[in-house]
Amino acid sequence: MTTTRTAHVTRTKLAATAAALTGLALMLTACGGSKTDSGAYLSITDGKHGSIVTIDGDKITYIDTVADTDSAKCNLINQALKDIENNAITPGGSASKGTYEVVSTGTISEGRTSVIWDDGNGSRRTGTDPKTGSISIQGDQITIDYVFHKALDQDVLVRADSDQGKVVIAKYCGES
Repeated sequence: MTTTRTAHVTRTKLAATAAALTGLALMLTACGGSKTDSGAYLSITDGKHGSIVTIDGDKITYIDTVADTDSAKCNLINQALKDIENNAITPGGSASKGTYEVVSTGTISEGRTSVIWDDGNGSRRTGTDPKTGSISIQGDQITIDYVFHKALDQDVLVRADSDQGKVVIAKYCGES
């Protein structure tokens, strides 16, 4: 009888330990934040409305959707969001050609507090001018240093699928 009870207690303790380790592993994965932050974000900063940042783990891409009309901007935003969802972002676009433009790509630091942009020249994309800027990720909102032009210090962006993101899309697509 003692042997059975001891085996049962040992199995129970092992199961509890395994469950605790699994829970700890899940917590540590969640603390990294890389997957929960992943997705598309739309700018709400004056002068940058319609610009998009997409985060995929530690990779970040800044996309510009410059257009002459709200209808054209609506098309550019929707095309960029569709391409982000399908993992098919097309670099080298231009608003004059009716496409969104990839301004720069970069890498988010391990501590998720800075971005090393591949090219701080922005739309010139020479690839010879990497720049570092800060990033702050707070729930459905991110703030980044806008390193591509001196006229703007920071860009505030909200998740495209959030209520505030849907308002931004609705503004350009005539739904507001």
